[in-house]
Amino acid sequence: MAAPKFVQGESVLQFSKGLRYPLSKPIERRQALDRDAGGGLQVEDLGVTIRRRTLSFTNLPLADYTASINWYENVAQGALNQFTYHDENGDTMQVLWTSSVYDFQETAYQKFSGTIEIEVVG
Repeated sequence: MAAPKFVQGESVLQFSKGLRYPLSKPIERRQALDRDAGGGLQVEDLGVTIRRRTLSFTNLPLADYTASINWYENVAQGALNQFTYHDENGDTMQVLWTSSVYDFQETAYQKFSGTIEIEVVG
C-alpha cells in the first residue's frame, strides 16, 4: 500500500506512512424520500452522488504532522482549495479537505494520530 499524497501545483505533501485500516470510502446518493397516503415510497433522484474518504493515521511522525498542518492552513485553506489526492492504490482524484477542525492527538512522543475527511469533487 502506497502512502497517500496531496498535490496542488508546485505544493506536494507526501506522507511517509500508509493509512490505518479499515479504510472508509462512503458513497451517498442524494435522493428525496417520502411516503404517499397509501404507504408507497416516493423517490426523487436529485442526481448527485457524494464520494468521501476518511484518511486515518496512527503514529504519524512529527514531520508529517507539521507538513499536514501547513497543508490544511496554507494550501487547502480548509475546504477552500481543491487539490489532487493520490490514494493507496495510486489512483488520483480532485478533492476538498472537508474536516472543519484539524484535531490530531499526540499519542506518543512526536507521534500523532487522527483523521482527515476529504470529499471527491466532480
